[in-house]
Amino acid sequence: MDRSLVMAVFTAADARFDPCGAVAFAHRLGGEIDAGRIVFPRPLVVGGGCPHGCLVLDRFPADLTGLSQAARTLARGLVDIAGAGFTIHVCGAPGVAAVAIVTRAVNCELKAHRGSAGPVGWITRQGRAVLFAVL
Repeated sequence: MDRSLVMAVFTAADARFDPCGAVAFAHRLGGEIDAGRIVFPRPLVVGGGCPHGCLVLDRFPADLTGLSQAARTLARGLVDIAGAGFTIHVCGAPGVAAVAIVTRAVNCELKAHRGSAGPVGWITRQGRAVLFAVL
């Protein structure tokens, strides 16, 4: 998906909930996209759907530094455009540590950005872990 379109969609959506922080959020998201740590492999579904994005583990250091911040950034963007929920695919070979980091990060971001967190769970599908959040 075109980077400029992704940035426009997420900046506009975030501005509805945090007008002062939308530009800073867009810069963080853009940096993660440019580094290849966050990707959107299919068109985004906005409002009423279940959008998803991917965290690419091989783009992070072996100690997973930065994974938490990238997961929070992705969760913030997806919650802004989601209807009933969203999914985050963790691409690579996610171990227990990666799953725990992403779960904590998503829960923290949902509480910080929206004031509450719905159920967050995991499924494994086609060799990758998929986090799902219900709003």
